Amino acid sequence: MERNAFFNAIKENTLTGAYLLHGTEEYIKESAVASVLDRVDDAARALNVDVLQSAAADALMLAADALPFFAERRVIICRALPKENDAKAIAAYLPKMPPTTLLLFVVQGDADARLAFVKALAKEDRAVMFAPLSEGEAARWVGQLARRRGVTILPDNARFLVNLAGTDCARLANEFEKLACYAGDGSEITKDMIGKVVIRDLDFIVFSILDYFLAEKPEDGFRALGAVIKDGEKPLDIARVLGDKAKLTLEARKLIDRKKQKDEITKSLPVSPGYAYRIYESARRLKAAQVPKLFACAKALAEVAPLQLTGRMKASDALERALLKLVAE
Repeated sequence: MERNAFFNAIKENTLTGAYLLHGTEEYIKESAVASVLDRVDDAARALNVDVLQSAAADALMLAADALPFFAERRVIICRALPKENDAKAIAAYLPKMPPTTLLLFVVQGDADARLAFVKALAKEDRAVMFAPLSEGEAARWVGQLARRRGVTILPDNARFLVNLAGTDCARLANEFEKLACYAGDGSEITKDMIGKVVIRDLDFIVFSILDYFLAEKPEDGFRALGAVIKDGEKPLDIARVLGDKAKLTLEARKLIDRKKQKDEITKSLPVSPGYAYRIYESARRLKAAQVPKLFACAKALAEVAPLQLTGRMKASDALERALLKLVAE
C-alpha cells in the first residue's frame, strides 16, 4: 500500500487486518502509528492497545484474539517480524484473526523482501513503505505541518526551507517548530525568517552538489557550489563533507557489486537512515566509468586541506579542481 493511501485509510477509519510498516523514514512511520493510536478512545486505550517487542506466535495470537473493551477495535503493535516457525503459524492465523483487531508489524528500516512473510503481506497490498521523502514531497509535507500548526508558508518558502534543512523529517519537523514559534500563531513564515532561524544542513546540500556532478551536470553542480559558498559555508568544510560522501558512495557501490542487499548496505553505513538511503541510490546509479573518477575526486578532496594549509593553493581552487575530476575525459 502506498504511504498516503495508508494515512487516508487511518483518517477514514477503514483499516482492517494486518499491515507491515517499514522503510527508513522513521519519523513519518511513527507518525502513522501515533495516528492509528489516536483513533482509540483515551479512556479505554490501555485495555485496547498491546505493544509486543517480539513476534512469538502464541503471544501474538493471544493478544489479537481478545475482544475490544468498550471500543470498536483492539490495536496490536508488534515491533518485530516473526522468525521462520512463528511466521508460518502467524501467516496461517491472519485470515482467522477477529475483524475487531488491527495488527501492525512495525520494523526499523526496510524489511527483508526475500522473507516469505513479507512477500505474503506485500502480495495482499498490506506492506507500507516509508521511504525518505523527495524534496518536492518534503516541501508539501511542510505545508501540511503549517496547516496543522496554525501558520502559513508559501510553496516557494517551503522549498527554501527544505533546501536548507534537508528532507529528513525528524530534523525538518524540529526546524519547522522553531520557525512556527518565531513567527507566532496565525502568522506567515517568510524566507527572511527561514534564513535567520534554520540551521543549514551541510550534508544535505553537499549531496545535491555531488548528485549534480554524478548526473553529468557540472554547470548545475558548480552553480550549487557557488551558492553554498556565497551563503557562508567554508570551502574546507565543503571539501571534508564531500570527501566523506564520495568515500561512502564508493563503499556502497563496492557492496552492490558484491550482490549485497539494499537493507544490509544501508545499515552498514555510519550515517542516519535517510542519508544512507541517498548514498545507496547514488551508488546504484553510478556508472562503471564513473567509479575511478569518483575515487580520484575523493583523493583530491582529501588534499584540499593540506594544499590550503601549506599555501600551495586556495581551498576554493583545490575544491573545484577535485570536482573537475568527475567530468574529466
